[in-house]
Amino acid sequence: MQAYWLYNQYEYSSMVKAEELKAACTKAFETEKDIRIDKYDDIKYNNSNVRMKIVLKIDQNIKNRKEKKKSVKSTIRFTLPDTKKQLKVKNIDMTDGVELTSRYMVSQNRRFDHSTFDSLLYTAEGIKTDRFRFVKTNRCMVKPVFTMSDGLIKTLYVKYSTNPLNMEAVEMAIPIPVSQTLILMGWQFAASVVLLVILGFCMMYQIKTIMIQRRINAIRHEFIKNMIYEMKQPPATSDDNVKAIKIGSTLFFYELNELRYGNEKVIITSRQAELLRILAENLNKVVEREVLLKEVWGDDSYSNSMALNVQITYLRRALKSDSTLSIEAIIRKGYVLKDK
Repeated sequence: MQAYWLYNQYEYSSMVKAEELKAACTKAFETEKDIRIDKYDDIKYNNSNVRMKIVLKIDQNIKNRKEKKKSVKSTIRFTLPDTKKQLKVKNIDMTDGVELTSRYMVSQNRRFDHSTFDSLLYTAEGIKTDRFRFVKTNRCMVKPVFTMSDGLIKTLYVKYSTNPLNMEAVEMAIPIPVSQTLILMGWQFAASVVLLVILGFCMMYQIKTIMIQRRINAIRHEFIKNMIYEMKQPPATSDDNVKAIKIGSTLFFYELNELRYGNEKVIITSRQAELLRILAENLNKVVEREVLLKEVWGDDSYSNSMALNVQITYLRRALKSDSTLSIEAIIRKGYVLKDK
């Protein structure tokens, strides 16, 4: 959106500048011609007058005179000196006819001065022309003809009849200066991009900080629960004074977090020992999940429920040597420790 807006601003500023250059060029053409007239107004022309014959045609085919005005069309025939060449120009008024004659008379003594025109344009707009040349045309042009190039870099092409009765004209190109506009727009666009990058970095940093903080909170919460659980446990005693709970063919030493099956010894965690104790006290009976969660973890949250599933899996592995024991899950109820 920002780039599209900047492009439209560039197009608009180029169009405005082109209109200013058109007005400046038109004025510079008139001033350059006046300068040539002032330099050579003392020259007397012998038999060099241009004769004009004007033919007026008035359109009388008007149905409603109140709504339409009479259409007047004029045709001027120019007779050039020396060569006696005649030139007919249609649909032209007297003012333009005098202008064409004036340009012819001036150009007979001195051609269009490109350096003077450049100086006038540079004084007005600070710009000089490029690709200047004299050309032959196939029509009389009273006013300059302007065309503007397409694309990112704009150029104004100018065509002007300096001696229209001899079909002589000049062509030139004027680069439309938009450097200051481009610089300002470029800085604005760059600032917008930098701002977006900074905002994106801040958002990523904030999200990362929140994720790290949540992870730290989870670790802290788990650590505190484990610490509270360990603090609630009775002090450790020697192996001789520890009482064993017989489950099937397995001896369960609750205080030592130890399982013994024949000569095989398995060490389990305190949380697993607490789970096994509750299940052993309710041998062959279903113990609800909520009871296990609240007794061992203190609450029945979703994360603790997932942890319960993991601990039951570890207990099954610890008891796999004793084929008479199994921990079975009762769907939507809980677990049962069975002694076969």
